[in-house]
Amino acid sequence: MMLIATTVVASVLVASITSAAGAPAASSPAIPPMIVNVSSAPGMSQKLVSAVLAEADAIWRTSGVTFAWRRAPLAVASHAGATEIAPYAPNTLRLTIGESRGVGRDGYLPLGWILFNDGTVPEQEIYLSYANAQAMMEDARGVVGIISAMPVAQRETLLARAMGRALAHELGHYLLASKMHTPRGLMKATMTAVELFMPDAGAFRIEPAQRRAVAARLRGEPMVASR
Repeated sequence: MMLIATTVVASVLVASITSAAGAPAASSPAIPPMIVNVSSAPGMSQKLVSAVLAEADAIWRTSGVTFAWRRAPLAVASHAGATEIAPYAPNTLRLTIGESRGVGRDGYLPLGWILFNDGTVPEQEIYLSYANAQAMMEDARGVVGIISAMPVAQRETLLARAMGRALAHELGHYLLASKMHTPRGLMKATMTAVELFMPDAGAFRIEPAQRRAVAARLRGEPMVASR
C-alpha cells in the first residue's frame, strides 16, 4: 500500500500564478456522477464541510465530472458497514474529514491521502486532515495574515480552499487510477501556500488527456492503472 499525500510549502513569498481556466469538455456521452459518502469529525462546522466539497466540485466541473455528496456522521460512514456491499462500484468513494495527522514526507504535512493496493489499485477511501489544514494555515501567516484576528467566516473560507483543492487532487488519484504526479496542474505533488489559500485556482488545471481518462473510467470503459 502506498500513501499519496498532497503537501504544501508554507511560503511567505507571493508567487505569481498564471490563471488557466479549464475549457468546457467536448461534447460526448454523459458521464455518470461520482458518488461520495462523506463523514466528518464531530463538532466540525457543516458549513465548512459544504465549502470544501464545493471547492473540489468547481475544479472538476469543467471536465464534465459531477459528484453526488452523501453526508453521514463519522462513526457511520468512515468504514464499510455490515449493510454495505463491498467492494464499492468504481464510481463510489468514501471521504472522511477528521483530525488524523497522517504521515508526512520531507518535513511536509499531508493535507489528504489515498491508499493503493499492491501499489497500483486505488482504494475507495480518501482522508482529509482538518488538523493539518489548520496547522498549515497557521504556518502560512505571511500569505494569509494573522489567523487570530480573522472572523470565523474568513478562516473557514481559507480552510475550505486548501482542503477542497487537496480533495480534488486526491480524487484525481482515484479517478485516474494512478499514483503518479505531474510537473504542474492539479496532480502536482507539492503546492505552495499561495496556490492553496489564495482565490485563484488556476494552478489546479486538469489537462485534456486526464479528462479523457477520467471520463473513460466513470463510463466503465477498460482502463489500466498507471504506475
